Amino acid sequence: MASFPKKIRITNESQLQTLFDSGKSISSGGITLKYIHSQTEFKVGFSAPKRLHTTAVTRNLLKRRMRESFRLQKHILGDSFSGIGYFIYNKKVVKSSSEINQAFTTLLTKWKDSET
Repeated sequence: MASFPKKIRITNESQLQTLFDSGKSISSGGITLKYIHSQTEFKVGFSAPKRLHTTAVTRNLLKRRMRESFRLQKHILGDSFSGIGYFIYNKKVVKSSSEINQAFTTLLTKWKDSET
């Protein structure tokens, strides 16, 4: 069974605050990635704002699709990649898994290229 292990989740509030205070952002396909480069760790998080998606069912669906897209495409970043990223779904329209996959391909490629 595929999982999203705790060791790669953003679990610390201070990491999230640093991310929003001094992080950079990339957008593609209605998904925004806020990120910072870290020397030691690799962490990610996902959200779908309540102001755009009022029902928890819809927010959870979008987060599940984003997590799955990330899981399938994290190989783009490589094993030695380190950084902290937070994916935010910014569209009112609920997109299909394939559309989210395309956006993640673009986002992850740009994130990796921004490191160099």
